[in-house]
Amino acid sequence: MAEIDISSKLGKEKATIKLAEGKVYEVDNSADNYLLVEESIKNEDFSIGTMYKMIGMLMGEKALKDIKEMKLTIPQLTSVVIAISAIVNEVSYEEMEKRFPTSK
Repeated sequence: MAEIDISSKLGKEKATIKLAEGKVYEVDNSADNYLLVEESIKNEDFSIGTMYKMIGMLMGEKALKDIKEMKLTIPQLTSVVIAISAIVNEVSYEEMEKRFPTSK
């Protein structure tokens, strides 16, 4: 039987988001983790609490704590969630911004 090598399609690059100088966070964009996120927020309205939940689950509690300490505005917080969603869906920020329900 022939061997099919798809290792290059399963890259192991870490997905990261830079929020400010010295504030770079890894995003757990694994299918299993995103499934947990979807299940966790599927019956919720899109709110600040939902955004915080997504950030905590995808970026970790340290990132969530740091973000809360940054005192972001709602549009800034939405930008973080758009960036996380772009990474998980493997599309550009601009493409995800177009798809995002609350963006202009």
